[in-house]
Amino acid sequence: MAFHRASKGSAAFVRQVNVKICLANDSRGKERLAQHEISRWITPLEARLPILGTIASTAPFIGLLGTVIGIIRAFKAVSVSLGGGPSVVANGIAEALITTAFGIMVAIPAIVAYNYFNSRLERLERQMELAVADLITGLPDK
Repeated sequence: MAFHRASKGSAAFVRQVNVKICLANDSRGKERLAQHEISRWITPLEARLPILGTIASTAPFIGLLGTVIGIIRAFKAVSVSLGGGPSVVANGIAEALITTAFGIMVAIPAIVAYNYFNSRLERLERQMELAVADLITGLPDK
């Protein structure tokens, strides 16, 4: 929702920057003001991306941890039952596979979402930089 609002508010952003850079005396001051406004606009959009990236990168490890715990339980069950057979090992192996599957099921959508929002943020930032550069240099909008 934040990205949608930012995309819709790009015209307001350009107007706001235009007013502020008109107050600057030189091109260097205009560029500094423009970069400040771009950062002010982009920073809230970047705020939650690291959380999504962390979820995407740690979920497979959590699944792997569950796998290790499940295998340990399976071996413990075998040692307690003195080599009891496949049914003794089955619960631990099932637990191991389930946690692995959940880790992967969480990681895949999280990394897809992270990459999508990260590329969308970069594209929005480039669009803002181009619009501001056009304002500073006096080039007409396309």
